[in-house]
Amino acid sequence: MKNHIKVNGRLLQTNKRFKQLKESQKNWIVPELYNLYHKKMEEIRTTRKLPPHHRDTVISSLYEQIRDREIWIPYDEVKKYTFGKTAKMVKSFKKQFPELSKEIEAEHAKK
Repeated sequence: MKNHIKVNGRLLQTNKRFKQLKESQKNWIVPELYNLYHKKMEEIRTTRKLPPHHRDTVISSLYEQIRDREIWIPYDEVKKYTFGKTAKMVKSFKKQFPELSKEIEAEHAKK
């Protein structure tokens, strides 16, 4: 039991992977990640992947929400999952917000 700890009378696995979460937990985390990432992209006006400090704020706020819902998964696993989905999130931003994407690209072209 070297990969388990006891917290509040519950046994938690410290090396849990994203794929080991329940389907309902994954179905909550993925859209939430996309929403947070897209909001941050809108906020800083970019259609490319986020700079490291912005990306870390997205991951941290997502992890706080995961902890609030009492889903146990290591922070590094959430970070790794986010890195794997970055390209997909950028593409989906361009598909969901085509007008905004064109506007932002035009702003960047002027600079």
